Amino acid sequence: MPQYANTPGVQINEIRLGPPPIAGVGTSRAGFVGVAPKASRFVNDPRLVTSAEQFRAMYILADPTVNNDTDATTSTDLSRAVLGFFANGGTSCYVVNATSSTAANAVVAIKLLEPIDDIAIIAAPGYTQATVYAELKGQAERTGDRFALLDPPTGKVTNLTSLRPPNGADRPTDSSFTAFYYPRIMVGPDLRGDSPTPAAITPIGHIAGVYARVDGSRGVHKAPANVAILGALGVEHALTDADQDVLNQDGVNILRIFPEGVVIWGARTLLASNAADRTYMYVNVRRLVNYIEESLQEGLRWAVFEPNTLPLRKQITRAVRGFLDGVWRDGGLFGATAEDAYYVRFPELYNTPTERSLGKLVLEIGLKVAYPAEFIIIRIGVLTQDE
Repeated sequence: MPQYANTPGVQINEIRLGPPPIAGVGTSRAGFVGVAPKASRFVNDPRLVTSAEQFRAMYILADPTVNNDTDATTSTDLSRAVLGFFANGGTSCYVVNATSSTAANAVVAIKLLEPIDDIAIIAAPGYTQATVYAELKGQAERTGDRFALLDPPTGKVTNLTSLRPPNGADRPTDSSFTAFYYPRIMVGPDLRGDSPTPAAITPIGHIAGVYARVDGSRGVHKAPANVAILGALGVEHALTDADQDVLNQDGVNILRIFPEGVVIWGARTLLASNAADRTYMYVNVRRLVNYIEESLQEGLRWAVFEPNTLPLRKQITRAVRGFLDGVWRDGGLFGATAEDAYYVRFPELYNTPTERSLGKLVLEIGLKVAYPAEFIIIRIGVLTQDE
């Protein structure tokens, strides 16, 4: 009980009424795996990096405490990706400097990212092996709180069917927790030993930065597409509308050259057109639901072990509705009113006396997500003079 003074007068005692509000989790912190320019630094040791300058100090520049140490002079897929991430709007990422460039060591490094809860995007820049694809995909699906960006194949694909299901040699396996981009981008030199002519590199780090930029400016519900990639001078393989017409339906996101530069011109997860469940065929839908799920999971932790009563249901409902109202107001849910956009209920079918005696409380939430307007269709007719 609070202690009150014995002096007559008005006394203030601040208290919290109702459950704590649910705060949204972060959506743009990335996790990158690869070999750093200074290959011996922090090997298989996930390190949080919050700026390009910090990355350079940790993985590129000479260590002033080591005699005769020198700066790295040649970029790697990892350094290109991390620097591209920060150049495109990324603010923080975890970096794992793998033991070597082999796929097996990349898989080991990817596994080190799994226990880190605040990672929302994972990538292994430059790796296109099936085992690496599978580990990225598997980790995203197992955790349910992150999204994997998968590298395009090296070089120009001469036959685009290799990127399509069911047997495309250059295509990863389908998953709504991954996105697959093609082709690689052209960039200038980063370090003094790089070739002065533009080089083709993985776009994944730059794209992760675009994800972070769009999340920060618009929100995770906005598709990370129709956005220019900063620092990209061109693409390794220029594609036409006809090429994209074939690939888009199978979840291959194309990087195109438009007047504003190299633009991400696709917003689909890696699902083929014949996938049984197309609910999560758009990147922003998958990531929005990830965001809502993890925010609720963390934001409702206060309710665990509370008495399973009707007042508890009311408290949970108020907290969840307060959070989802914000998602709706930001444009993440479709509906003229919040009631149109979502519902929150405790179905009696799943909350029977037997289930309550087992310590269970089942909350059901229905969402009307905002899908991207991928196809803008204009119907034009010419009126005759007397109409």
